[in-house]
Amino acid sequence: MFHFKVLLRALFVIAISTASLMLLAQTAKTSTDSGARITASTIGNAELPVEVPKATESALAWMRAVNIHWAVVRLLGLAIPLLFLFTGFGARLCRRCEAICGDRWFWTLTLFACAYLLLAELLVLPFEFYFGYLPAHAMGSLTMSNWLKNESVQLAVRLVLASLLLWLPYRLIARSPRRWCLYGSLMLIPVAFLVMVAWPVWVDPLTTTYKPLNDPALERRIESLAARCGVTHIPIFVGGNSTGVTGLGPTNRIVLQGNLTTVETPDQIEFTIGHELKHYVMDDNWKALAIIAAFLLAGFWLTDRLGRAVLRRFSPRWGFRELSDPASFPLMMFLLTFLVFAVGPFFNLFARHIEFEADRFGLELTHQNHAEAAMFAKQDQSGDVPEWDTFFLLSQATHPSDTKRIEFANTYKPWLQGAPLVYGSVCKSE
Repeated sequence: MFHFKVLLRALFVIAISTASLMLLAQTAKTSTDSGARITASTIGNAELPVEVPKATESALAWMRAVNIHWAVVRLLGLAIPLLFLFTGFGARLCRRCEAICGDRWFWTLTLFACAYLLLAELLVLPFEFYFGYLPAHAMGSLTMSNWLKNESVQLAVRLVLASLLLWLPYRLIARSPRRWCLYGSLMLIPVAFLVMVAWPVWVDPLTTTYKPLNDPALERRIESLAARCGVTHIPIFVGGNSTGVTGLGPTNRIVLQGNLTTVETPDQIEFTIGHELKHYVMDDNWKALAIIAAFLLAGFWLTDRLGRAVLRRFSPRWGFRELSDPASFPLMMFLLTFLVFAVGPFFNLFARHIEFEADRFGLELTHQNHAEAAMFAKQDQSGDVPEWDTFFLLSQATHPSDTKRIEFANTYKPWLQGAPLVYGSVCKSE
């Protein structure tokens, strides 16, 4: 029988540890640079640089809440599988699933994995509500119905993917214990491709309504920019609260946030489109797929080596001896979560580089420096933090801070000196 007192004590320790961690990571850095100035260009219609605004107390409080939410969820992601393992509850639950399924291996694995994911979601949900929903709701960016819908859809997607795909690596572990890492990676790369293709078509619309762009003036502006990069007939959809490029191959598309025309000026929209065109033209989503492939290979290899090492010590206590046993699923989840946690800062660093280069691309294409800087300065005034603190930078920051983007927009103007453009060979200059 599972000991709930053990669970409660562990969750209490996690909460105390998280609070202590965040006390060390709460201080958000701000960069005002209010005294910095650059010489105004002698070119006609030149504009003064945009100042970086100061962070408000509410924005700093938001960053602290986001940091705490991230830390709590990640620590729970490590603690929950350990609870299943060291209490023996995971092995007992797996054997019960085995009895229900009549010793049929595929259904045992599927039922146990789904039961684990469901129980883990129930354990995490109160923390998601307190550290995730409540701060976002206080900022006016999330309603209870949307939060419940998002949580339900994410859980459903995880259950479906586990049911459809989990048997692949487990079957390979059983049949080829030494080479399953390589074979599993080669098999799951096409699956990752299909997921990235299908996500914008089938998954995203489950939580957000998207419509084709119905703004002839904006369409002409986008087509004009795209034509300079040798691209025509870009699929553009409107919906949600973020702008980006999603999909791969036949589903590759630009998605504009639903209220874009009300929160950005025409010049800012032009820069935003220029930024997103870099992702579209330079196939950044394909680069993401390549990174996923590398992570799969490295992650499977390390999971195999670490998994076998810890099994040699703890298998009697955990109730299983082989990685191919369905009862090893909590161990797999712990190892993969730990590896994702470890490589996260490096992935974030690469993502920030990609986004920084997209800013450069957008500026070279549109020359909307002042519009970009003013856009990010205005966002800061609405509650964002101009500069990330160290904890957020390492753990979650996939984009450059607004301070970095404003300063770059203020100073990056090589065309004024006739200097070569980094992306001059990709798109034609005006």
